[in-house]
Amino acid sequence: MRGEHKLKGKLALVTGAARGIGRSHALRLARLGADVVINDIDLQSHEEFGEKLSAPTVVDEVRGLGVRCIGIEADVGNRKQVEHMFRNVLDEFGHIDILINNAGGLVGEVSESFASSVSEADLRATIDRNLMGTIFCCQEVAEPMKNQGWGRIVNTASQAGLQAQQGGVYASYGVAKAGVIAFTRYLAQELAPYGITVNCIAPGYVSTNRLEKRVFSIPGWRERFLAQIALGRMAEPDDISKVVEFLVTDLGDYVTGQCLSACGGVIKF
Repeated sequence: MRGEHKLKGKLALVTGAARGIGRSHALRLARLGADVVINDIDLQSHEEFGEKLSAPTVVDEVRGLGVRCIGIEADVGNRKQVEHMFRNVLDEFGHIDILINNAGGLVGEVSESFASSVSEADLRATIDRNLMGTIFCCQEVAEPMKNQGWGRIVNTASQAGLQAQQGGVYASYGVAKAGVIAFTRYLAQELAPYGITVNCIAPGYVSTNRLEKRVFSIPGWRERFLAQIALGRMAEPDDISKVVEFLVTDLGDYVTGQCLSACGGVIKF
């Protein structure tokens, strides 16, 4: 099958897709022919960090590529909202073939994310946003995928979930992402007999509008991060989406239970 039509007839749900990496995933899947559900806690969240779109919303951008698309605002860390979202998707499309758990991020300030001192509120919120949101979405999609005998699930970890960051920052985030990796491996073993693959990706430093404003703008931090990257540049969102394409198309049919690091050589093992 020609590359641009590899996912024709498939339905993909991407969480946290109203901007940044999630938006990139949604557009790439649409170009491959998939119909797409855009989930975000705020479908206009691109406005917060000044991300420019080619249409009023990512939903409109995806529709412009000639596929069906709907947007659903829901907090993936809230189980009832997740349940409602998946009921809506199945009512609208009748099936769901691909789940990309992209929603996440650190809650609180980087300077307050240390293991010994992170507040309970920030820790719980970070775990809810990254780990529990992933678990809730996977649990909701498992049965429909089992019933149809095919599915592709891609979770989002981070290099912070694979190795401790210099100085101990991002501890709360790293703990949540390490949980995502472990959950991915267990779920992959459970769902493999049903023709469902479950993998996760671990992005490195990605040049999104959010990170440019919140992290890379801190004096000296951009240089600090670049010094760790063997390829010598920050990732663009589409660098990560290309890995997603591999995992959800026929290219990744024999890959499951894996965490693929897309970090430009930061992690050296």
